[in-house]
Amino acid sequence: MTHLLTRARAARDWNPPEFARRLCDLGARRGVPVGTGKDGVYRWEAGRCPDKATQRLIAELLDIPLEAVDQYLWPLWLALDPLQQPTRYPWDAPGAIQALDDVSEREMMTIKRRDFTFLTGATLTESLWSWLTADPAAAGQITQARRLGERAVVRVEDRVRELRHADDLDGGGQLLTDTASSLQLVVNLLKDRSYTNAHGARLHAAAADLARMHAWAVFDIHDQCADGIFHAALRSAHASSDASLGSHVLAFWSIAAHNTGRADDAEAMTNAALSAARGRTTPRVEAMLLSRRARARAHLANSAAFTDLGKAADLLAAADEAPGEDPEWVYWFDRSELLGTCASTYLDLDQPARAEETFIEAAALFPADRVRTQTLFLSRRADAQWRQGEFDGACATANLALDLTEEISSHRAAGPLYDLATRMRPQEAIPAVRDFRERLAATLTA
Repeated sequence: MTHLLTRARAARDWNPPEFARRLCDLGARRGVPVGTGKDGVYRWEAGRCPDKATQRLIAELLDIPLEAVDQYLWPLWLALDPLQQPTRYPWDAPGAIQALDDVSEREMMTIKRRDFTFLTGATLTESLWSWLTADPAAAGQITQARRLGERAVVRVEDRVRELRHADDLDGGGQLLTDTASSLQLVVNLLKDRSYTNAHGARLHAAAADLARMHAWAVFDIHDQCADGIFHAALRSAHASSDASLGSHVLAFWSIAAHNTGRADDAEAMTNAALSAARGRTTPRVEAMLLSRRARARAHLANSAAFTDLGKAADLLAAADEAPGEDPEWVYWFDRSELLGTCASTYLDLDQPARAEETFIEAAALFPADRVRTQTLFLSRRADAQWRQGEFDGACATANLALDLTEEISSHRAAGPLYDLATRMRPQEAIPAVRDFRERLAATLTA
């Protein structure tokens, strides 16, 4: 019988050296040394058992809930690999609902239930309960009526919009819980109620963006690319017949992919997103997608990233001069965001002076309420200053970023500061460096 780890590798088209490389890279990011190569993978598949720390890394790499490692013996928990499940969802509305249902049920199992209440089969956080009861007419449809009407669907869409903007302010912390509970509510509505085709399409669009936000929160907090959740979001976007929304899902999926060592996958995702949306969306959305492909290409050290950014700038300028009917979910993509993306690309392609200059230009335009992204760009600007030998300036900028991290719950925004502090160690005799490293360490243990 084929070993479950062999099947998991085959499902991803990874040979033993590739699997070992990805596992070691993940271990390095987590601070868990993994001394294995292809021979170690072969030994595991021949019957040897990896230690628990390595098993947890394998589970994370394969997008398997970490709780499975403690609940089941090796290699039995590998049967929970989402890419080895016997169910193959069709690309239609029932298939999307089934995929969403499986994902939401699994995600709810990983979140604390202490503050949850239950209502007509849907799990509600305190926040979601408050939102629901603020509109009694919509609440009545959602909790009691067999057929959903316009009031209920609009209320769901309002909830999705509210959570999008909450992400700007706080990052993934509270969003992780609120998107999971909201998604389960919408999935239950799709499964158990009746509605018109038009209302069904809008509910699928809401579910797609809730799943997309939840997968994004997983990445933001745990530095994991939640392929299974993104995949369910893509299916629901397809069921809504909204190609632009599907491209939006792929754009965020690509960011999680290239930041977890999968730049080739990220470029493929953005290519697919651009192909699906081109001619069927607005210039602003196409500009956003081009900027995401640029980030993937920058991680591949491909200078074509700058060609994409140039096209994105032209499209964004046209969008600003003649505003069209942009989807609400692309509100965040403006000139400040594009400049920050350009600066990050300069940094990835080892042009720190250009990066610093462009980060400063972006900061002058950045909206005050996008705290998480401001924190991330300040961290990268500090990195650009450090690479140029501006040690005191880098520490001052890093401290500004650290000020903002205390307001939000985003690991992704704080992560670059930890990396920078590690690179600062040889210069710890400099007072500003020593002070920053001590403050960061105190923040970590607070």
